[in-house]
Amino acid sequence: MSLALYLALVRLSFSDPVAAMLQVTRALDTSKARWLAFGAVIALGAALGLLGEILFSLVTGVDLGPAASPFLMAAVQGALLLYSAFAMAFFGRQFGGQGRFGGAFALMIWIQAIMVGAQLMQVAVMLMFPIIGVLMTLVLFGVMLWLITLFTAALHGFENLMLTGIGVVVVFFGSAMLIGSGLLATGLSPVLLTES
Repeated sequence: MSLALYLALVRLSFSDPVAAMLQVTRALDTSKARWLAFGAVIALGAALGLLGEILFSLVTGVDLGPAASPFLMAAVQGALLLYSAFAMAFFGRQFGGQGRFGGAFALMIWIQAIMVGAQLMQVAVMLMFPIIGVLMTLVLFGVMLWLITLFTAALHGFENLMLTGIGVVVVFFGSAMLIGSGLLATGLSPVLLTES
């Protein structure tokens, strides 16, 4: 995909998510295509995440401790993306939606591709304006939730974006609490994962 097509599809994702969904699912219409794209966005996301962490320490002077293993970061991001695709398909269908996992997986891959582009921009901003670069993290988190809301509604045919957004937020934070509790119950923590 060329940069021009990428940017055009990003704009379409916000202005007409249904049309963007059709293009994404058409491009990733086979299992092989989805898994190849999955590997690419996860590898790029992990690399940019590690680079951002290093740059943050350099420009702010804040010691974040040992850098996380890029392989571990990729594994965690991959697991979270797969779970997000499952949640988008499963919980949407519980509320009358018709979307399936294949479509949700393709859409979550595309959302991650958008976030990779945003991460790249954040890294560039952090080099020149460190504080703004750090604050962008909150903005990007909001953008990610909005994209998930838009594409969940598009996938399942939901018309009420407010209710869809509330559902996305509830599932997101509910899942985060369950995953966090599971990690604590098994004796794992972000610190231990970073040092492994």
